Amino acid sequence: MTIRNLVFTSLGLLAVAGGALAARVESGLKPGAQVGAFQVVDVSGPNKGKQLCYRCSYGGSPVVAAFIKGDAKEASNLVAGLQKMTTKFQDKGLRSFVVFMGGPELKARIEKLAAEKKVTIPLTFLPQGASADDVAAYKISPTADSTILLWRDGTVRANLVNVSKDQWDEVVKAAETMLR
Repeated sequence: MTIRNLVFTSLGLLAVAGGALAARVESGLKPGAQVGAFQVVDVSGPNKGKQLCYRCSYGGSPVVAAFIKGDAKEASNLVAGLQKMTTKFQDKGLRSFVVFMGGPELKARIEKLAAEKKVTIPLTFLPQGASADDVAAYKISPTADSTILLWRDGTVRANLVNVSKDQWDEVVKAAETMLR
């Protein structure tokens, strides 16, 4: 094997290994952990314009909370899926909300997404941004595009990270299991 081939083979292996590591981002509380209170500002839900704690408001109800990094537009498929799932399981008491991991600078983009997708679930942002102590306790990785936590009675039941459109069924299955 020539040096050139060895270099290209090594680079190829590093790219594959790097991709595998990137796919395994650790983010969010693990199953069995207790969820705590944290403040958000509601942009689209029943408390539009108010700062509140949805974790507190929902009490022991089954909850799906999606923590989204980056642009609201990029999260549109996840938001649409969560809206649909929440409506489907409404009779079982499922509650949901989305937290965009940023501050007030995201408000206009979140409002646009809510209007375009006709979203009724709460789309929120963090009043003090992603570095606030209360949400920091949730251990959301800044490298994760999305972290979806499912909890009931304040205990995390499932944690899914970087969920793509093709993996949405995993979220639905986790919700179905939690609702049994």
